[in-house]
Amino acid sequence: MAEEDDRPRQVEFWEEEARQERTELRKHAVRLSLAFAGLFAGVIFAVWWASSALHFSSSRVTQSTPPTYKVSGTVREAGSGAPVPWAEIADDPAGQPPLFHTTADRYGAFELLTIAEPHQIRVSAFGYKPKTLRVGKAWFRWMPSGSEQLDVTLQPE
Repeated sequence: MAEEDDRPRQVEFWEEEARQERTELRKHAVRLSLAFAGLFAGVIFAVWWASSALHFSSSRVTQSTPPTYKVSGTVREAGSGAPVPWAEIADDPAGQPPLFHTTADRYGAFELLTIAEPHQIRVSAFGYKPKTLRVGKAWFRWMPSGSEQLDVTLQPE
């Protein structure tokens, strides 16, 4: 009889099934929890994104959009490549307000803070033909902020 006690007890079918069901239930609960967390995060992101878009659009209507997009670069002469000092860089006056502007330094370098949506800027300097360029990104592909490097060449008059 002592030999029979040393042997591992044989598991009944119903006990083995219960153990497997508990394991499967845990796996299923983890999967459902992860799916719910992912769905919840997606909904929160969608609400945040929609409110950002609405805020940006409403600020455009009230013309109170803060400058969150930086356009920087250098203004140079087309023929020689020499820097054009004190060039004026501004949002195109034909565009929708608010309009921002800046002036290049003595080496032709500039940094214009403007809005992120696609629009035109105008680069002009005394003795040169003005040039109009397109800048910005669509807010739905790029959040309403960012930066862009833009080197400009102006033709002498």
